[in-house]
Amino acid sequence: MKNSLEGAAFKIPDTPMRRWLQFDATEQPDVFRMTFDDRHIGNPFIRALHGGVVGSMVEMSAEMLVRSLAQPGQSVELVSSAIDYIRVTKDVDLFARPALVRQGRRLVFAEVWCWQDSEELPVARGNCTIRIF
Repeated sequence: MKNSLEGAAFKIPDTPMRRWLQFDATEQPDVFRMTFDDRHIGNPFIRALHGGVVGSMVEMSAEMLVRSLAQPGQSVELVSSAIDYIRVTKDVDLFARPALVRQGRRLVFAEVWCWQDSEELPVARGNCTIRIF
């Protein structure tokens, strides 16, 4: 069972949410980037990203991991997510690395770590349950 996106052959769906978040893949096979935009600011006084933006990054990254595991023609749907906000974000790009925790017949459990300046200084961590159908 693979636990990363390495060698995955799929395209990130071009959805309005993906465009608004400016969510895309990076040169690393299992890392995604959300390019910073002023629209992502939740607290203008400290210029921190909105928690919902960070949560969306966690969920979309997990969904991309599960899409890479799904068979052609299968769909994926987020069932639940739990996000831990570890430290204050800044007005810079946000990165995420999803990893497979467990894959069943219908449900996939993924963990996602998000960071900005350094992967050793995470800003958020999330657990997602995603259904394949």
